[in-house]
Amino acid sequence: MRRRVIAVLARTLLCAALAAGALLACGQRVVYEGPGIEVPADFGCWHDVGFVLNWPKLNGQDLYHGPDPSFIVRANRVRLYGMGGLEWNHTEKSPGVFDWTRWDEAFAKLRRAGVKHATLNLYNPPEWATRRKHDYGGWRMQLPRERTMLERWLSAVTERYREIDAVEVANEVFTGKAASYFIGSSAELELLADWTLEWRKRSGWKGQVWAPSIPGFGENIPTMIDWLRRFPRSREFDAFPVHLYHLLPEQVGQRASKATGYSGLVEFREGLQSLGLSPMIDSEKGFDPGTVREGTIYNYAVAALVQGVQQTCFFMLGSYGNDETNLGQPFRNAWAKSDLEAVADLAGKTIVKVVTTDSGRWQVTLRP
Repeated sequence: MRRRVIAVLARTLLCAALAAGALLACGQRVVYEGPGIEVPADFGCWHDVGFVLNWPKLNGQDLYHGPDPSFIVRANRVRLYGMGGLEWNHTEKSPGVFDWTRWDEAFAKLRRAGVKHATLNLYNPPEWATRRKHDYGGWRMQLPRERTMLERWLSAVTERYREIDAVEVANEVFTGKAASYFIGSSAELELLADWTLEWRKRSGWKGQVWAPSIPGFGENIPTMIDWLRRFPRSREFDAFPVHLYHLLPEQVGQRASKATGYSGLVEFREGLQSLGLSPMIDSEKGFDPGTVREGTIYNYAVAALVQGVQQTCFFMLGSYGNDETNLGQPFRNAWAKSDLEAVADLAGKTIVKVVTTDSGRWQVTLRP
């Protein structure tokens, strides 16, 4: 009997050792296991600045293919920022006179891709609406001369395209005088946010208003947290965007360092928590050149969600894959298209376990 017990015990220990060895050999680790993470209904987002109208030599760089008639990638949300032909200044030709030609073309393609949610980013007001000289090639925003100018634009575009159910107040503020995508002072940014929130309140529009987004590194994070602390209407924002460029799935959850490309997901999350604000989202996610492989897009979206990032909008699909966005062309790289659509397929489900793999997509277990 004793020998039999020893034999069974030895066999059990051997199996456990082999199992552990196999786990290590496969490079697996458990990223999450718990009661469940609810995936938002609009999960799965991208935007491509060449989606409708393309300038292949923009700023002297030949970065973009397209537009391609076969360019259809399923998504639940798309961010409308930097898309050629969809700029405010190209659309409102004179006060109250709109040309929706490019918008109609874009939304026809988006609807074919199953997109039901769109985020409007405020940028490039018409010249007659600006307070100071504007950099249109830089896709920047500034406070319009009059509140009614902003309200007219918001009402017109959201009434025409019902998919637009979120407005991002401004793109990448607080990056320094030469680089910020908002032209103006912090006080003017507060006023722009106030006008946008007030327009929603007065118009009865049922959509979301997102806080201005920031690049997710360095002093941008504490500066935005301080801005939110001082802005009296911060709790009226429905989401708080940060752009976590360079961060790879394996580094998600680590504090900002060289290993994370100095992206501060944890730092921004903690800053928001200190103010009682949520959720955190990423409205513009790119990667270092050469770092995206099959599975990277999917794994990143899942890893970020586990760490509290409720949406990741991947930028941008139309690059050649050798600039900082580096997602490649979904109609040339089948795996990129497949990964993006797999992210969208998670929407509305509940994740109960995530395990890494050596290559390809991580193992994601869903609640039945």
